Amino acid sequence: MAEVTREVRLSAPAGEIWALVGGFNDLPKWHPAVLSSDFSQDDGATIRHLVIVGRIRLAERLLSHDDAARTYRYTIADGPLPVEGYVSTVTVVDNGDGTCTVCWSARFEPAGAPAEVAVEAIEGIYDSGLNSLADRFGRAA
Repeated sequence: MAEVTREVRLSAPAGEIWALVGGFNDLPKWHPAVLSSDFSQDDGATIRHLVIVGRIRLAERLLSHDDAARTYRYTIADGPLPVEGYVSTVTVVDNGDGTCTVCWSARFEPAGAPAEVAVEAIEGIYDSGLNSLADRFGRAA
């Protein structure tokens, strides 16, 4: 089992950041690699259909969403990433001083590629999104 955790401390209140990143269909608003996201329902499950740079398509299923706790969990339903059993969590934590920390983490089994390649792929996705937020809101000390 591989694990990836990335986080960034931002110079913005948690509520403001959650309003941007907390919607399961909102990745195109803050992640530079995501060109579009559309919802569908499949047997009661919420699925987002992403198109990312290079016209690569990915489908992700929402597992849980909690606005009060500012967190959601999802899994990859279909896509080209070299992972199986991927479960990811996005959380925004209020630091109590007008800043917040965004944490994006995942657990998965590498599939179709060596573990280091799978880990690097996920790290690259997370870093790109979190760095975009830092560029927009500033990193907190």
